[in-house]
Amino acid sequence: MNQSKQIPAFPFPHRDGLDPIPEFAELRRNAPVIRVRMPSGDTAWLVTRHADVRRVLADPVFSRARATRGEGPRVARTTTLPDSILAADPPDHSRLRRLVAPALSGRRAETMRSDIALLADQLLASMERQSQPADLVACFTRPLPLTVICDLLGTPRLDGDQLDAWNDAMRSVTAMPDTEVMAAVDDMTGYLTNLVAAKRTHPGNDMLSVLIAARDEGDRLSQGELISFCIVLLAGGYGTTADRLAGLLHLLLDQPERYQLLCREPELIPSAVEELLRYAQTTVGANLRVATQDVVLSGVEIAEGEAVIALTSSANHDEDVHTSPDLLDLTRAAPAHLAFGHGAHFCVGAQLARVQLQEAIAGLMRRFPALRAAGPSQWTRGQITRSPRTLPVRW
Repeated sequence: MNQSKQIPAFPFPHRDGLDPIPEFAELRRNAPVIRVRMPSGDTAWLVTRHADVRRVLADPVFSRARATRGEGPRVARTTTLPDSILAADPPDHSRLRRLVAPALSGRRAETMRSDIALLADQLLASMERQSQPADLVACFTRPLPLTVICDLLGTPRLDGDQLDAWNDAMRSVTAMPDTEVMAAVDDMTGYLTNLVAAKRTHPGNDMLSVLIAARDEGDRLSQGELISFCIVLLAGGYGTTADRLAGLLHLLLDQPERYQLLCREPELIPSAVEELLRYAQTTVGANLRVATQDVVLSGVEIAEGEAVIALTSSANHDEDVHTSPDLLDLTRAAPAHLAFGHGAHFCVGAQLARVQLQEAIAGLMRRFPALRAAGPSQWTRGQITRSPRTLPVRW
């Protein structure tokens, strides 16, 4: 028998929705470290238990740079932005993170809260004037974080639709041919290169102007790192938050009593957001690392040079960590979770994402306490994360 036939393909077959994935529970019980084949044809060890996932994400033995540079194992045969913060190990990663962290700190996110709440209310007021049913994704869950990141980074709001299209391509695992993904990266790189040139002449009060100054005055950032930074901030700061917001609202509307509970008790929203982030099975792609030396995880020997996928969505449902993990309990005390990652690559924009999620849900409930689903959602397929592509609603 062909040996490759015996290795399961990963990501696993698509399933609509964000409820617990049975395959993950089965693996945690019986095969917590298993070899899988990625879309590139390369193999990796899939790690599903909480303790192992945390170790892979935090232990410097597991290198992100080795997973993105050179000829090592890859998820797909497309660009991995080798100059980006997502592709670096310390000390390069530490240097890059120090440049952007102040603009995305918890304190800065809190100063943006009132503006985000106002933007949410404006978008919802516009949706209210439309005919019903309306698509919550098109009207709200995509334009809110896209506008926030455009304003923060300093990209024109009018270019949002184009940035959105490029973001979709860059988040593809199997949704688009590799050639289309690479073309989108090239187009986005060209756009940002031109934008950088314009802001060198006319700097603004935005993150891109700050990063340009770090490049030009402090020589702390290469041109490639500058452009990659912008791409990561747009794709991560916008794309991930938009997907998460749509997913969390799907879960609330899927069982109307969840939405009504938060309408009655809005003080639960901050902790409920954490529980929704823990519960939602959004991340079905790869947190890929490469072992820099032989190592053992859950009794399985992983050789130097082999790839490892740390599956945070599975870790967030680990029965050894969470009580009744497959129960979505919005009254649960805010649980610790790995939805924003762990270790050196913990999401630098986590606090800004939290503020957006909290204010989006609060604003929606103030204006539309009777909001309800108006039909089934369409779902993204073949991307790094699962999320609703449409959310038809009535109010």
